Amino acid sequence: MKRKKGNEPKFFENHKFEQFLGIESTEIVYNNRYNDDYYRYEPTSYSGLICAFDELEDVLTKYDRLVDFGCGKGRVLFYVNQRFQCEVCGIEVDEELYELALDNRAYYNTRFRDSMERIEILNGKAEEYEIRPEDNVFYFFNPFEINIFEQVIEHIIESVEKQPRRVLVMMYYPKAEYIRHIQRKQFKLFRIVKLPAYEVDWDEKVVIYEYGEPPGLDVFE
Repeated sequence: MKRKKGNEPKFFENHKFEQFLGIESTEIVYNNRYNDDYYRYEPTSYSGLICAFDELEDVLTKYDRLVDFGCGKGRVLFYVNQRFQCEVCGIEVDEELYELALDNRAYYNTRFRDSMERIEILNGKAEEYEIRPEDNVFYFFNPFEINIFEQVIEHIIESVEKQPRRVLVMMYYPKAEYIRHIQRKQFKLFRIVKLPAYEVDWDEKVVIYEYGEPPGLDVFE
C-alpha cells in the first residue's frame, strides 16, 4: 500500500474530496471559450477516479509522470499526485481555466507542501505539447475533436520511438472514434475499468491502452 497523507475521504464521501485536497473543481463550464475543436470543461467524478486508479495501484509509483490533456481546473492532477506522489502535468488551452488551475495548485500546495515541484500546469494547445521522455501516462476525458486526438497520439508514438518505454493511455467515458484510432495505431488493450454507473450506462468506464516496451535489460549485463 502506498503512503497517503491525511485522512482521505471514503469512497462514498466524494463531496468531501474538494475540502480534503483544498481545491474547487466542481462547476462545469458549458461555454467554449477557445474554438469548436475543444469541448466544455467537465471534471471526472471522484468515484470514477478512485475506481480507475485503484486498478493502477500496482502499476503507478512516485517515479511516473502523468499528463492530463484538457486538465481544466486540475482535479485529476491533484488527486493523482496526492495518491501516488508522482509528477503530473496538465495542459489546458482555456486561459481562464488555466488560471483557476493555478489557483487550485496554490491552495493545494498549502496542504501538501512537498508536492510543489511535482505539479506542472501549462496553458496551450494539446497538439503543440512536446512529449517528454519521462511522460508515461496520458489521461483523456474527451477533451477535443478526433483530429486533435490523432495529433497527440502521433506525438506520443514518436516520443516512444525516440525514447523506448511503455506508456499508458487512459480514456474516461471513451468516444468510439478515439478507440478506433488508437487500435489502428497498434496500441494494446491493458485494462477496462467499469465505473459505478456502468450497469446503467455502458460508456461509464475507463479504457486503458498500452504502447511500447521498457528498454531491454541486456545493456546492464
